[in-house]
Amino acid sequence: IEQGGKLYRTGAQFSEQGLLAAARNLAQFVGRPLTEERPRLDARLPDGSRVHVVLPPISRKGPAIAIRKFSSAMLSMEMLVNYGSATVEATRFLQAAVVCRKNTMVAGGTGSGKTTLLNCLSTYIPNEDRILTIEDSAELQLVQEHLVPLEARPADEKGRGEVSIRDLLHSS
Repeated sequence: IEQGGKLYRTGAQFSEQGLLAAARNLAQFVGRPLTEERPRLDARLPDGSRVHVVLPPISRKGPAIAIRKFSSAMLSMEMLVNYGSATVEATRFLQAAVVCRKNTMVAGGTGSGKTTLLNCLSTYIPNEDRILTIEDSAELQLVQEHLVPLEARPADEKGRGEVSIRDLLHSS
């Protein structure tokens, strides 16, 4: 389990077969294929958590499942300053960039805070503006009135129904 950016071992364990069964149950629950031909699963659970599964032989030490749970509490830029994650000057600059509608890129590794920062920055967007989001897996928690959240979708087990980021960009 990772908490506060650190990994901790727990006493809980799965057998390889038990973990494989759990992975297949997750895939069935979200209606996505998880087979030898498609050994990867990336999905969102009903509570908003993200799940990613990788099966052997892609995962050389057996099945791997990662579940990312998100806090229901919305952080603010002021809270990021209080936590030491941002400076007052940086938050003012970012607020000015949003208000002046300047293009801004937010990049970083998994778990680095990109979604948290974007959620915080979104509070500076005027409510009368229309916002369109495009995501592989929906994580943003924007609250503005004129929000059009779009989410990509992989093909089903028969290769049908895929909606790519490219498709969503065209729709935008």
